[in-house]
Amino acid sequence: MLSMSAAAMAGLITVLTIPTTLDILVFTKRSGCPRTAYRRYFETVLHIYSLYTTDIDDPKSRFWKSLNTIRWKHSTNSKVAGEKGVGFISQRDMALTQFGFTGYALLQPDKLGLTNDKAGREGLNHFWRVIGFMIDISDKANICRESEEETTEFCRKLLDRVFTKWMTDTPKQFDKMIGAMLEGLWYVDVALDADAMMYFWYNLNGLTYNKPMSWYSKFNYAYRKSIIFILGVPFIGQLVRVGFNNYLKLTYWFLERWPVIAWLKFGAEDSRINLYPIST
Repeated sequence: MLSMSAAAMAGLITVLTIPTTLDILVFTKRSGCPRTAYRRYFETVLHIYSLYTTDIDDPKSRFWKSLNTIRWKHSTNSKVAGEKGVGFISQRDMALTQFGFTGYALLQPDKLGLTNDKAGREGLNHFWRVIGFMIDISDKANICRESEEETTEFCRKLLDRVFTKWMTDTPKQFDKMIGAMLEGLWYVDVALDADAMMYFWYNLNGLTYNKPMSWYSKFNYAYRKSIIFILGVPFIGQLVRVGFNNYLKLTYWFLERWPVIAWLKFGAEDSRINLYPIST
């Protein structure tokens, strides 16, 4: 999950370059400042974690609770935004969002410390192909194709022909929304540094991050790069993966119940997440 967490974080940033998606996020007013972004994106992180780690065969598991919540939120936000003239969440928007969870893992496995074995790549592709179907993305729009090779090539074309254009000419609210997201997620991961993360994201996309970085941001980036390097070292890398996965499990369990740092900053009410707002 260490590498997939890094891929998902980079993917979330990329998703916010989609102009129509960003318009709806701005409209909902649930992620425009660190206080609201903390709750929104921490909930997103927990939902994705549940999809990866809980039992799909158990209809009462968190997998199904998270999946149903994602479907409900998409439907609700799309309906309200559409009625207010902002625009509905389209098949195109949802398909492009899939890139955020599959694209970098398939295109840049070495930069993420992924094992990159054939079975793992096919498994990831199949997983998100099925998730896409479950959240009502049509087979035609689903970017996860029948084979991993097709999906990888499709993702490469999306990055080169679609996302790079938006990355080099970002939407109006992009900087504000990204700043809020990264600051909000600091209360989930206090080692998260905004400039280091943005440098990593630009590098992942073959672009240059022009903002000057502080010594701490440079150190933070070097630290994260060293961890990714260690993941490729035989035996030691496996130990690091196991250790981090257990750390992540404990951290999410603890923060879901006692978000101490967020509580000190935002207060008890605004630090409390509502992971499953509907009966699932």
